[in-house]
Amino acid sequence: MLRWLSTFTQPLKPLELIGEHPDGDRLTLPTGALVFRRGEPVQAIHVVEQGLVELSSGPRNRIRYGPGQLFFYEDLVTTNQFHSRDAKALTPLSLIRLNRTGFLTLIHRHPTLVIDLIAQQHTRLRQQRADARYFY
Repeated sequence: MLRWLSTFTQPLKPLELIGEHPDGDRLTLPTGALVFRRGEPVQAIHVVEQGLVELSSGPRNRIRYGPGQLFFYEDLVTTNQFHSRDAKALTPLSLIRLNRTGFLTLIHRHPTLVIDLIAQQHTRLRQQRADARYFY
């Protein structure tokens, strides 16, 4: 009952929503382990509980995700349906994996999750733009 009331006072974060989903799988991976490889079929999204993961499609094209961050929903919603990057644990990694159907159900039940994802993407793009200024 308390958890139900808290959803009206403060929206749940993506990590909490995915962590409570019955189809969410918790994974623990050592440093250097691959979460997925570029070209593999996309079957799920992932959210980092602890640690750092790096997604790369080459030496100059890398993105890092940390605790509370969701990846790589971009691949999940495209028509390509194959991962565009490798995902590798940079530290010991604890994450939750949620399949496509579970993710779409979650969005249907909690549409504000999409706003959180857009905000996260916007922050990343702003940071990339700021970082790019130092390379010219």
